[in-house]
Amino acid sequence: MWTAVASTSFLVIAPEAHRDALAPFIAFKSARMATELVSLEAALSTGQGVDDAERLKSYLYGRWKVDGVHHVLLVGDADILPVRYMALDRVTPAAFDYAFYPSDLYYGDLAKADGSFESWNGAREGFHAGYFGEVRGEKNKSDPINFDGVDYSPEVAVGRWPVSTPEHTAAVAAKTMRYEEAIESRAATDSSTPDTTPTAGLVMVGGWIDARPALEALRAVLEPRWHVERRYFAGADYSVPEPTGDQVESLFRGETDLILHVGHGNDDCWEQCLSLGSLERLKDQSTLPIVMSAGCSTARFATLPPYEPYEDMAGAHHIGTNAGEVFTSPPPPPSCYARGDFNKTGLGESMVRAPDRGAVAYIGCNTGSQPCGLTLVAGLVDGIATLPHPRLGDCWTHAVDYYIDHENLRALKPSPSWYPASIYFQGMKFMLFGDPSIPIASTLRRGSSHP
Repeated sequence: MWTAVASTSFLVIAPEAHRDALAPFIAFKSARMATELVSLEAALSTGQGVDDAERLKSYLYGRWKVDGVHHVLLVGDADILPVRYMALDRVTPAAFDYAFYPSDLYYGDLAKADGSFESWNGAREGFHAGYFGEVRGEKNKSDPINFDGVDYSPEVAVGRWPVSTPEHTAAVAAKTMRYEEAIESRAATDSSTPDTTPTAGLVMVGGWIDARPALEALRAVLEPRWHVERRYFAGADYSVPEPTGDQVESLFRGETDLILHVGHGNDDCWEQCLSLGSLERLKDQSTLPIVMSAGCSTARFATLPPYEPYEDMAGAHHIGTNAGEVFTSPPPPPSCYARGDFNKTGLGESMVRAPDRGAVAYIGCNTGSQPCGLTLVAGLVDGIATLPHPRLGDCWTHAVDYYIDHENLRALKPSPSWYPASIYFQGMKFMLFGDPSIPIASTLRRGSSHP
């Protein structure tokens, strides 16, 4: 990873219409770190590129290289702030064996190893010119998996508030400030008060691979710095409760700072234990946790072309292969905006947008996740345990680099299986919903102050 100017600064990009809603938040953050609000319109007018996603990335690259910007908050759901879709050669004949998935890693991976701009578009012949972050190896076995030659390693820590209105923005901003004030209050507690050891909750439901040993390994990393609560299927094997709805909701109602989930998920639920209905019941939470799930689709973000209906880069609408559309050539790449019915949502977005409950931040997969996603969870925990004064975005970029190393991404090659390609693009399809600059409770010490 090429390193730019060494400084700590926080850049917020938001549509101009959200400026007033952000004013208290910008003042709050400016008192804690070098913070700047830039309108999306101004960033797009300055950046270079083939579409708004590339123009925004070009702008971020310039701010990183010249000013040393370290944390970036993108304020806007897919309908108002550009999203980049990466491309995969997934074996689906009706889709001409291609699929597209949202990826905010695109905005974090700004530079190649030599510091030059990372376009995610190294292969530009024919239709490939419109396919970014292209991964092959499911269908095409003779090409490199990293077909566009992307660097992958993030230079900046990027998070997104999936909001569409100024009212939503104001609510999430207020929620985030409450979280950070609570962290500061606890960190300022003197040594004569009860221990301020943070609490983590580990959740594993049945029907997936047995990840309980992996969670036990994470428990060992967190303890004794953290108190760890566990909710496992066949919990009697570990003398812990089962992950029932009531038990998992109790983690959210308790003073739990970090909740990690592994197992099956869907757009609107962690299977068997948490759903949008649960969110309705989570009133008066004493602590707003940071949450990560390795399950499928819980960070649902936008339509998934070409299976689902979508608008392409030229403005044409498609009903998608799920509704019977058949592509006889490579499908047109999606627009970098998903508006109206194309702007899907899910559990993670809902948990972050809820003004008085849920989570202050949520990391999860916007489509199908595989067991290698556990390595991303392990990387996040490793960041929390090893980084000095960790902030969420720093731990997430650490997790991506940890994933690159531990899954040996640089050396992956296609095999008869579909899985190597899936390993490669796993980190591309995980989203961070939340402010990447927020401190994590592990910085707490008796009698200590947060930097």
